Amino acid sequence: MKHIIACILTLATSLLMQTCMAATFTNPVFRGQDPWVTCVDGTYYYSGSHCGVADICVKTSRSLSGLAKAPWIGVWTHSHASDPNAHEIWAPELHRVNGRWYIYYAADDGDNNHHRLFVLSSGSTGSGPGMFHEANTGLPHGQLHLSSDRWGIDPDVFTAADGRLYLTWSCTNFADATFPQRICLAPMRDAVTVAGPIVYLSTPDQAWETRDKPIQEGPVGYTRHGRNYITYSGSASWIPNDYAVGLLTLQPGANPLDASAWKKTGPIFDHHGKVYGPGSVVFVPSPDGREYWNVYHAIDRLTCKPAYACRDIRMQPMHFDAQGAPVLGVPVDPGVPLPMPSGDKR
Repeated sequence: MKHIIACILTLATSLLMQTCMAATFTNPVFRGQDPWVTCVDGTYYYSGSHCGVADICVKTSRSLSGLAKAPWIGVWTHSHASDPNAHEIWAPELHRVNGRWYIYYAADDGDNNHHRLFVLSSGSTGSGPGMFHEANTGLPHGQLHLSSDRWGIDPDVFTAADGRLYLTWSCTNFADATFPQRICLAPMRDAVTVAGPIVYLSTPDQAWETRDKPIQEGPVGYTRHGRNYITYSGSASWIPNDYAVGLLTLQPGANPLDASAWKKTGPIFDHHGKVYGPGSVVFVPSPDGREYWNVYHAIDRLTCKPAYACRDIRMQPMHFDAQGAPVLGVPVDPGVPLPMPSGDKR
């Protein structure tokens, strides 16, 4: 009888340990930087560049945690090395706009001073994005036609509370990469056509966004509870402990193109414990919609130069306050067990 009880206890302990192991994970979840995740019809899509099989690739998974092991699927590669969008392809974002799939990204001809914004479109109108080609924007290679020819990176599109589509990105006042880098905004007529002049929303002027260099980049716009927000990353990405996250909030009812109506706060997410340079945040729901998760990149050590070469992808729970602003807490140290996203099944 004692042997039977001992076997039952051993089995119960083993099952409990397996359950606990299956119910938690630890950061980091995989190598990479500039994460972008969107969830459409219950499927998570993660887009990235230079993944080994194409210039721009996509991962898909029915679970948020499943993105870590999902294979890369190549969706676009440039045609010629001399093309203006053939090099330094940065931060591609996959969006579904009015039922069609688009990828917004920055690229250049091999010289960072020539970075411009581009968009790809997919012929697919189904739930999956399919393959992509350079969109018909009126400029060669799908370059977005802005009101002035300025250096730019990290394009993002979002629908504001007024129901209009907007483009936000990191820009300068110059044709090259001369600092400071600022947050810009422009209205769009459709997914590939900019319909108004550039508005400079914000300039780096706080200590936490001028570490080494005055930089604001990686903007992501969203609307919640009828209010408009833009998150962004500040300071130099190549310095291990510089990067941090800021927030722009539009006054209720104000015109998004009125720069004076946006209020800056931050940092809302900064280095903590053994996590350095957190940034490029994107917020996605858990599979059952009961939680929201912050997906971001960061590094674990201060000895890596340039810092962005050591970035990896992490995720942790977050929530929004009553007005819809993100509450991110502090980055969780690597190796600390976190509960799996609610409803997540690997």
